[in-house]
Amino acid sequence: MIKGLKKRIALCGLATGLILGACDDTLTEVGTTVQPPGDLISVFTDTFQMSASTVKLDSIFAKTANCMLGEMYDPVYGTIKSDFLCQFYCEEGFKFAQTPYNGKIDSMDLIIYYSFNLSGGVSAYGDTVAPMRVSAFPVNQPLKRNFYTNDDPGQYCNMENPLGASTYTAFDMTFPDSLRNLGYYTPQIRVKLPVELGQKFYDETVNNPSTFASQASFNGFFPGIYVTNTFGSGCLIETTGENIVLRISYTYMGKDSQEQDSLIPAYQWFSSWKEVIQINRYKNSQIDQLLADNPDHTYIKSPAGVCTKLVIPTTKIADRMDIQNRFINGFTLNLKYDLPDDENSFAYVPPSHLLLLPEDSVTAFFENVRIEDNNTSFVSYGSIDGSTSAASSSAATSLGYVSDTRTYLFGNISSLLKAHIKNSPDEDLRLLVLPVRREASMSSYNSPYYTSGITHTITPSGLKIRKNEELMKIVILSSQYEDSK
Repeated sequence: MIKGLKKRIALCGLATGLILGACDDTLTEVGTTVQPPGDLISVFTDTFQMSASTVKLDSIFAKTANCMLGEMYDPVYGTIKSDFLCQFYCEEGFKFAQTPYNGKIDSMDLIIYYSFNLSGGVSAYGDTVAPMRVSAFPVNQPLKRNFYTNDDPGQYCNMENPLGASTYTAFDMTFPDSLRNLGYYTPQIRVKLPVELGQKFYDETVNNPSTFASQASFNGFFPGIYVTNTFGSGCLIETTGENIVLRISYTYMGKDSQEQDSLIPAYQWFSSWKEVIQINRYKNSQIDQLLADNPDHTYIKSPAGVCTKLVIPTTKIADRMDIQNRFINGFTLNLKYDLPDDENSFAYVPPSHLLLLPEDSVTAFFENVRIEDNNTSFVSYGSIDGSTSAASSSAATSLGYVSDTRTYLFGNISSLLKAHIKNSPDEDLRLLVLPVRREASMSSYNSPYYTSGITHTITPSGLKIRKNEELMKIVILSSQYEDSK
């Protein structure tokens, strides 16, 4: 009992001393004697080589109301096309607020709003003045709730008969800057839909009000729409489901400001709120050059696209080290990155954070809405002063990398290494490095930041992970207790 206690005390005292061990390509004893004098702690550094490759990430789990629309080509990262299918929320017992004049609907539109700021920017990526064309197709089969981004719209839609189409530029140059800068502007894409469809909605409220008694019955009447880019390339806009709306326009007989009978315009709205199904789709093409074996680097690209796979030679580590008697104390993992050399590749920026976790745990991690546990999953973090800082620090809030040194830091991941060797000693550890969005919160003022959510990155991001021999070298710090008697 006393010997075990001394052993634990000695190992605790060793923690800060481990960083003093020099790296070597062979098993090296770098420690000496730690008190008490009857017990010896030997400290070792073992150097191994990990490997890295680029693997395809065909789809991602995207349980989110955020979505992208458009198509964009990049000379390095290929082409990304993003679109979506969605239902529309119907309030229980819905009916028109007013009776349309002569029972007639004037028009119906699909409107997609997106963000604008007073500095003149919009929530878009790429060339915001590139001419684009969007088309809306009717959904004629019930949408199945699927949070993965490789669903086939063809199983839900008749792609031969669009409801409507519209040409647009993400930045509307026809709107006066004088009004735009005053805030009298909301960027939008408006697709004119058949007035007959709006008339059908109104007639249904009169003839079959039970259609609007529940969301399920309304979905049977109007299953939804598929919205996709059908012309142009160069721009992606970002929006949310609540900003995707159907607008039915009509007039009714009422009193104007002078109390005179007059036809007054009115609108009925249906939005794609989070209560209904929204299926996001990302389709990557022309990415063969990213997947090709490259001796110098691997790639990471979002949304979906490709990611980096690391293989840690745990079978060699277990063979060389006496795991039963050796304590693994440190394995720090950092990844260096480069930006594309092509000056025309301007829309892709480094992802805010990278997530590191075993290849076989990716599905469960995102479907179960987990966050990093710093045991078997790690999120990259920034460094305030060059020293390593916990992933829960404020440095990890906005940027999970150090831009000055172009480094993503993961810290000490020895717990992951030890768990894998214990559970799967005959298999090398395969890890995926994924671009993610980290949400951070504070429990109280001046308290440390903590991760409140991690989701796949759905905005354009990309970089090259450097994989030369020196950067792929990993050093395992370990110690062993030896009884001097």
